Amino acid sequence: TQGEGGEEASMVSRLLGRIGLSMRDPLVLSAAVVGGLNTAGFMVTAATGTHKLIDITGTGSFVVSSLATCAVCVQQFRNVSPGKPLPLRPIVLTAAVSLWGIRLASFLLYRIIQSPQDKRFDKFFPKPGELPIRLAGFWSIQAAWGFVCLLPVTLACRRAAAIAPVGPAFYAAMATFACGFLCESIADHQKMTFKAASAANMDRWCDVGLWQYSRHPNYFGEMVVWWSLWAAAGRAVPRWSVASPLMVCGLLLFVSGVPLIEKKYDAKFANSAEYQHYKAGTSLIVPWLPAGARAAK
Repeated sequence: TQGEGGEEASMVSRLLGRIGLSMRDPLVLSAAVVGGLNTAGFMVTAATGTHKLIDITGTGSFVVSSLATCAVCVQQFRNVSPGKPLPLRPIVLTAAVSLWGIRLASFLLYRIIQSPQDKRFDKFFPKPGELPIRLAGFWSIQAAWGFVCLLPVTLACRRAAAIAPVGPAFYAAMATFACGFLCESIADHQKMTFKAASAANMDRWCDVGLWQYSRHPNYFGEMVVWWSLWAAAGRAVPRWSVASPLMVCGLLLFVSGVPLIEKKYDAKFANSAEYQHYKAGTSLIVPWLPAGARAAK
């Protein structure tokens, strides 16, 4: 009933107040948006048995959360300081995350359309008669990933951080963000184009463009993006927000990114001298001259 709903909201407000938060705090709003979208995604995925919503929902929650926290920040700023210029830091960071998220979501949507099956997620779906516990765990981790990664952007929407002046370090960090964004975008496009060029390329590693200089240039770009956003948030946000880029690096380097692909390719091309030569002579993450080019110098 309406009365019970009001009591529950009041209880939540009191609990948040005990830890110094409110219902309109950007952290609370981000948790609600990211958690709500991923919960909805889990329910639809469990009911339909499709994996197609996983990547889109995960990436989309970044965009929706950042837009929501920025909108509240701007509205509060207008209420307190009418007529003054809007705060630059939260708006620019939100625009950057939105650009990154929309680009990645579009790329993932295209990949889903081209390749309807994604064996990465098969192990998370329950067998007949089982409860979707593994699937729920996966969606919970994805929600935590979104919330933690967004910390610098979310915390920059708090009033004290929003009104903090920006300086050369902020603009340098955003320039680095642009470099990381371009690296990730170009690498994804080059690999997609390479795979689509011929049937033979579908079963081959990509070694063109940026992939000549790094075995995982897209992941390098991703890590640069999140370190740059954290640096752009700067001293306006708590230092513990460094959990954001650290989590990105941890997942990509040790959990779901590099290890899975390296293991897959090592097994698939174990007898390929050409691949072993490529692997031995090409940087793992940071783009660098291949061993042959370095030797020629």
